[in-house]
Amino acid sequence: MNKFFYYNALCSGSNTQSVFSIDPYVTAIKELLVSELKQVVYYIEKLRSFDFDMSSYTDKVIEFITVLIVNLDFTKENTFIIIEDLYNNKKMLEKMYISACEKADLEPDLFSENTGNLSSKDIILKALNEKEKDIKTSGLNLKTDKNKKYLYEIMMNIVLNACNKLIELKSYGISLENAKNNVLSFLNTTNIPSLSDDELKNIIRNFAKNNYETTKILYNTLMKRFGPVSKTKVDVCEKEGQAVLVSGSGFDELEKILSAVKGLNINVYSYQEMISAFQYEKLRQHPNFAGHYTKSTNNIQSDFADFPGPVFVTKNSMPKIDVIRGRIFTSTKYPAFGISKIENDNFEPLVKSALETKGFLNNFTLKTINIGYNKNEIENGISEIITKFKNKEIKNVIIIGITDKFNIIDDYISEFLNLNHENNYIISFTEELKQNNFMHVNSYLDFGILYEIVEKLIEQESEIRNHISIFLADCNNTTISHIFNFIHLEVRNIFLGPCCPNVVSPVLVEGLDSMFNIKTLTTPKEDLELINEKGG
Repeated sequence: MNKFFYYNALCSGSNTQSVFSIDPYVTAIKELLVSELKQVVYYIEKLRSFDFDMSSYTDKVIEFITVLIVNLDFTKENTFIIIEDLYNNKKMLEKMYISACEKADLEPDLFSENTGNLSSKDIILKALNEKEKDIKTSGLNLKTDKNKKYLYEIMMNIVLNACNKLIELKSYGISLENAKNNVLSFLNTTNIPSLSDDELKNIIRNFAKNNYETTKILYNTLMKRFGPVSKTKVDVCEKEGQAVLVSGSGFDELEKILSAVKGLNINVYSYQEMISAFQYEKLRQHPNFAGHYTKSTNNIQSDFADFPGPVFVTKNSMPKIDVIRGRIFTSTKYPAFGISKIENDNFEPLVKSALETKGFLNNFTLKTINIGYNKNEIENGISEIITKFKNKEIKNVIIIGITDKFNIIDDYISEFLNLNHENNYIISFTEELKQNNFMHVNSYLDFGILYEIVEKLIEQESEIRNHISIFLADCNNTTISHIFNFIHLEVRNIFLGPCCPNVVSPVLVEGLDSMFNIKTLTTPKEDLELINEKGG
């Protein structure tokens, strides 16, 4: 197991040096899955050129790709099932392609780097062991040059998040066939080694445009389904009675859990980004939706262990860390080892677990926080910004956020906001200040309103796009996808906050800097000087 040290309070929950590790066996699983996926996609694209209807296979691939989002600590049985299933699909598609070529009297162009036979558990285990041995002795992807390594890593990250959005939209009855086909075409470009770095960068930018449209459809769907968004107060609390903790971003599953416990003495609490659910009127009206729960600073393992009831992690949202086993549930198709699976929206096991645990014995409120926003106030703020920009009263618009506000880098943000911003207008998704040229938007990890603000600024004054800077202070497994959405919107300066290596790899961060000029935060003074220099 390869270990490395990382100093970041956001990762460890305290200002201490943290140890992170890369498990070669888990990496071997991921690499074998990716290799098989790329071959499946290759043959789907070949068959599509023969006008085959590949929609059912496309859905399978989207689902397989989302497997890579979750913790890959599968049981060996699940590992064999996943890899064997992928292999069998690949062989079937390969035969279909060869048959199509024979009928058309064409020479089949077979995939050049086949991983070989993976038709049984023994063969799969042998292949994984060999790959693990290679990783231990040779490191990762040494056959790939550095820039390609960066670009492929970025591409895979964007694909994962695109597929997660498509799966989420599917849960609301929305199927975007063009978007699914774009995902496969995009992934298939990694099978073309002759593509130059510039060609790959353009392919990434083009895919980001399509992915941004999918993102907007998802946010509009959430607004129609659960909205409207409005200002409200949320207690960070504990209430006497049995309890269920819901983590992740799947509001549809939260709604189903709230329905399952209705009428029972079971309180449901949000965790991390799930606090955004309180913004939506339909969700916060549920009588069992008690409040938000957190005890640590970004220490998921500690919070899950301390919570006196079962924890439900929404589909494809499992954090990539070790977690306490036994009381954790998920609907993800292939849950990690020791995590119980909820199938067919049957939440009875979760409810039963809640009733069998002690829950909270007393009432306690740590604090009450404001959440949500008023659209009219935001519209007024945008109008003020446009007027001041046209009158040359401001040179730059600086957007700070979005964060979950429990894990923000307080010292940096406080120092940055206290600097002299005479020529800048600040839109803050973190702290609220009473000062000129300042607008506070009280949103927790809700990028929909941020995109809406940026779009409206650009629509009303196109030149302003060259004077917008965005600070992404919170770094999670959706951050890279958001970065490329902002690149699509032609935001000039994008700054990335500290990323935990087990969430966003150092390779990815390095590639974003060298290939796309995405800067990591340095000091508030230096970053502000860079903005003023470029925007001035």
